[in-house]
Amino acid sequence: MRLPVLFLPLAIWAGASLSAHAEAARPAPDEHTLTDAVFVRPLYGVYRHCGGACLKSGSLTWYCFQKQSCYLSCATAPPSMKCAVP
Repeated sequence: MRLPVLFLPLAIWAGASLSAHAEAARPAPDEHTLTDAVFVRPLYGVYRHCGGACLKSGSLTWYCFQKQSCYLSCATAPPSMKCAVP
């Protein structure tokens, strides 16, 4: 009878530590994941035409899905043109 009483707190502790690891591995909901941009106009589907300019590269254009937002970073060479998933 004493074994189940000792086993119960151990099982609760193990379950709590496993759930803490699972929550830490998931990205935060307010983080936006970046995906690669499309540089040729898509034939099918609804896309958003994105554009921007960097001082050294000049005017840049790319396409993202309709519900994605455009992201341009001129801090890298070549410039990083990405699509942010909301």
